[in-house]
Amino acid sequence: MPVAYLDVPAGADLDTKRDLVKDLYAALHEVYPFPDDTRIFLREWPLGSMSQNGNLGSEPARPVFIMHVPRGGDPDAKRKMLKKVSEAVTNAYQLPAFITFMHEHSLDVVAVEGNLLADDQRRVEDQRNAYPAAGE
Repeated sequence: MPVAYLDVPAGADLDTKRDLVKDLYAALHEVYPFPDDTRIFLREWPLGSMSQNGNLGSEPARPVFIMHVPRGGDPDAKRKMLKKVSEAVTNAYQLPAFITFMHEHSLDVVAVEGNLLADDQRRVEDQRNAYPAAGE
């Protein structure tokens, strides 16, 4: 279920982006292997569309990674994942002050094709087994 958005300045070449999303997927998949449906959206912004501290087009741009992930997971594994995510983005963009936001969601606030995941008892059990504390 992980869905992530990386906001960065425009300019990385296609091979760099391919390597980046592979590294991001690998880092997320270590903590959130179930289900294997990880989506990563790269959102590139020209400098004239980015503001930092009220300054339009200020450089160097500071990337932001926002993840929507299942509730639960091992805290130490999350720490390792966050280091790997930071390294992958730094390798791709060499930008300072990288920030990540993790939004954890329980199954009663996520729907797939209009159906709450909490209504699928098999999914509830599978997630409870895959992520400690996910069944809250």
